[in-house]
Amino acid sequence: MKILKLLAFAVVVLSFILVGLLFFPFLSVSKTFIRKKLIHLVSFVSKLMLKILSIEVECHISPLFSKDANYLVVANHLSYLDVIILASKMPTCFVTSREVKNTFFLGHLTQLAGCLFVDRKNKMGLKGEILELRQALMDGLSVTVFPEATSTNGEEVLRFRRPLFEASVATQKSILPITLNYRSISGEKFNRNNRDVVCWYGEMTFFDHFLKILEQDKIEVEVFVSEPFAPAIMSSFDLASKSQEIIKLNYIGFSQNVMEAL
Repeated sequence: MKILKLLAFAVVVLSFILVGLLFFPFLSVSKTFIRKKLIHLVSFVSKLMLKILSIEVECHISPLFSKDANYLVVANHLSYLDVIILASKMPTCFVTSREVKNTFFLGHLTQLAGCLFVDRKNKMGLKGEILELRQALMDGLSVTVFPEATSTNGEEVLRFRRPLFEASVATQKSILPITLNYRSISGEKFNRNNRDVVCWYGEMTFFDHFLKILEQDKIEVEVFVSEPFAPAIMSSFDLASKSQEIIKLNYIGFSQNVMEAL
């Protein structure tokens, strides 16, 4: 089963790369148009990937969410699987780090997926990158960021960094908070003993971790799409704080899983 999953996943990824390469040369000519095509392609491919990896997603969506609007989407971050899960539910342009861009394989995939890249360690460069985020929002794209600035081990939702929220303040595009909860792994509740199967953090290597994903019978994920809210006169600090508060409220982590198992 593991070999079959790996082969199927490889076929999907290779197909995505080949199709993506057809669009990539035109990215510098018509960036917005090509990026829109790429993120719709990523959304379709992500649906296939979830099926291959036996990941089932239950989604709870606020009635105030509109498919016709574009948002600055903010979410908690536990794994590279988060990207596939979110992309499968809505076409969106992801913001990731320049470290990922320079990572073998992952870097190539993120560039083909039309991602935006930021270097949070370079404050001068970050200003120019926020301008690119602003432009993407103004062009009608939804842009997804992980404000914790790192993937975590599932213990808690870390403090949200505020700089990228400047794009919402400048464009007055609404914030859409989304909470990701991994609920079970191969029939066992998500807990501290099995979290490393899905959580990708610290010094973990991609390929070793991905092989563990392939071994699972089923991974169940719950996604809460909260009510979007307009930035109005709020500062980037206030937007970050409010977004974190909403996501923490919906984040289950280990505690409720443990209680349900008793």
